[in-house]
Amino acid sequence: MILAAVLARFLMGTVCEVEAANDRQIAAAFDEAARVERMISTWRTDSELARGRYSPELQALLHDVDAWRDKTGGAFEPRIRPLIDAWKTRENGALPDASVIAAALNQIHSGNAPVEEGGFGKGYALDRMLTKIDGDAVLNFGGQLLVRGSAPVTIADPLQRDRPLIALTIHDASLSTSSGSEKSFVVHGRRFTHIIDPRTGEALPPRGSVSVIANTATEADILSTALYVMGRDDGLRWADAHGVAALFIEGGRVAASKAFPHFERID
Repeated sequence: MILAAVLARFLMGTVCEVEAANDRQIAAAFDEAARVERMISTWRTDSELARGRYSPELQALLHDVDAWRDKTGGAFEPRIRPLIDAWKTRENGALPDASVIAAALNQIHSGNAPVEEGGFGKGYALDRMLTKIDGDAVLNFGGQLLVRGSAPVTIADPLQRDRPLIALTIHDASLSTSSGSEKSFVVHGRRFTHIIDPRTGEALPPRGSVSVIANTATEADILSTALYVMGRDDGLRWADAHGVAALFIEGGRVAASKAFPHFERID
């Protein structure tokens, strides 16, 4: 893969980097990501999602992501915002009372809870960005990768994010990693992550990372979150039953699903 340019832009609260042959197409890809952000961001009041005025594109996207709730047995929940507010994971974190968690779960189960794009937004933006680029490309959106062609990639040690632990090559696919060590908070001596189990309403403790390789970035984004929620044992069983390429890293131990491609451990 010979690519001529690597450009970066700050989007959706993180850095997005694109490597491709055509500068103008890279610029168009960035513009497309900005358009997606204006459509689905819950960090701004003027987005389509925030205003509740859904275009056909947004309606189709929400229909697709809602379907993953049933596919994952509730481990993925796009309408998880009430629990995010209860645990204050967008702030410094809090430990809500059981009654607050119950109220949040009731709102979610009613079907009237607002959508939170954090579990699928970057993935969808990546998929849309790639439509603006011809030929081989490598896109890195805050650590989630989308590759057309082939590219060597690494997966970090969740306890040392600057240290690569796993090396492999991906082909025409996306690699997404969910890690509890990225964002965590301590309340009353207990450490929690920003990842919440929508089935129980509980914020999860740090327990390594889950990486998923999928044909689309949206699917990889969703499934890395869902499998983290499931945990290693249940997550591996689900991944194997559904042909999902997943890799769990926990306490220095590495466990891969049957569909995960060949990889090397970097020691």
